[in-house]
This record gives sequence, C-alpha cells and structure tokens, in this order.
Amino acid sequence: MLIQKRLLTGSNASTSGYRSKMNSSPLAVGSGRHDSFTNSISIRPPSQSHDEYQVPDLLAQYQDSGPVLIEVKAKKARTLSFKPDYLERLEAYAALLNIPLLIAWKYHGIWTPFEARHLSKAHKNFNIRFDHALRENLLGVLAGDVAYKIAPGAGIHLRFKKEKLLNIEKNEGGYTEQWQMRVDKVGFTSAGGEPLNDPDDEVTTLLTTWDLAEREVHSNTHVEVQFVATDEDGMMFGHMALVHLLNWSLPKGASINW
Repeated sequence: MLIQKRLLTGSNASTSGYRSKMNSSPLAVGSGRHDSFTNSISIRPPSQSHDEYQVPDLLAQYQDSGPVLIEVKAKKARTLSFKPDYLERLEAYAALLNIPLLIAWKYHGIWTPFEARHLSKAHKNFNIRFDHALRENLLGVLAGDVAYKIAPGAGIHLRFKKEKLLNIEKNEGGYTEQWQMRVDKVGFTSAGGEPLNDPDDEVTTLLTTWDLAEREVHSNTHVEVQFVATDEDGMMFGHMALVHLLNWSLPKGASINW
C-alpha cells in the first residue's frame, strides 16, 4: 500500500469514508489488492471549470485494474438518482483523464461500486435501482469481495460458574438473581451445533463480534450464554464483516470516521 500526501489509508474491500456520508466504508479497509487510495482533489481549479467538470470523490489504484475514479453516494432509497448536468460533469472529467468512472453506492451498509454507464435516463434524471447496481457490482473483481453465510448452529458458547449470590429481586414473573460469576469455559460450534475444536482466528473473531441470536441456559451451578446463527440469518458480504469487526470495539452508536 502506498502512503503519500493527501492519501487516505487504502486497501481491499469497497469504498472508503471520504466525507461524513461514508461513516463505515471498506474500500479503504483490508489488505491485498488495493495499492493506493487518494483524494482526487489535489489542486484548486479555476472557478469557471466547475461549469464543465466535476471532480469525483476518490481516485483508486488496484493491482488488476489500473486507476479508477470513484464518486461516492450513500442513499437508503432503492433508487439512486443523478441530475443530468452533474453526471455530465463527472463523465467529462473522467474522459479528460481517460480513466473509468465508477459510482460507489452505500445502501444500508452494502457497498456496490459499478460503472457509471449503467445509469439510465428516466423522465428527467439518470437512475439505477439497487438490484441492478448489485448485479453490476465490481467489488469482487476489484477487491476480492465474497458473499458468505454463517451456517445455522455455528456460534460461540460462554459458560459462567456461579460463585456468590449477591442479590435476589422479586418481580411480577417471579424473581431475578444477581450472581458473582467467572468464565470457566469458552467453546465454538460449527454447522448443526457440532463442536468446533481449534477454529481459525478469523472464524473466532467473526463469531465473537457478529450479531447472532442469543440464548441463556441456567443450572444450579452455571449460566451458559449461547450466540448461535439461525436459519433466518441471510447472506453477507466480506466487506460488511470487515467494517463490523472494526466497529465492534467502539461505544454503542459510535462509528469510525474514515
């Protein structure tokens, strides 16, 4: 990875956070295929140039693709829209440099960089729906992104040994006990709940930090807290896992400002 003036840390998986609209982006997270990641606005242009050119948010260099310009958008609606004059200025700048123009759309945490040519004229603006953007997603080609699913039954199991009863509080449903406890066993399971011995570090980290279904099992001597994937958990993308792992250590509600 190259580190230069006006460079954002760059690397493997989607689009980095360049403004406040990119609070959790993986284009600048990871390692491997991404050589450099730079803010493409490096000099102050003449004011009249804004009538003809719009400088995209990022200039990225990948090992297998060469340089690309990236315009970043974050929108939760299922359709992303560009005004014709704005898109025309972006394309004019890309044509001037003879560099491909990509649009990196963050939709509910999923990044889909696609070629700007896939935007189509509607009544007035140039639009693309999320399902179309997802089909044209270049994140796997450029940065090695993958889709995966955590198998039902896979998870992490924490067993706590009861050492001292601290308090009993009565409530409408009965009572609540407060115990002083210590962890005396940590275990992992694979698909179907089968014991998983010596899992890879990447697997343990993912299972430890992911939002898995929680269940408690109580006995006279222990409390076991289980975090296990279910049939309802859908497909995920690798770049989402990277962002999730980095955000895990932050206070609730906080996010990394890339």
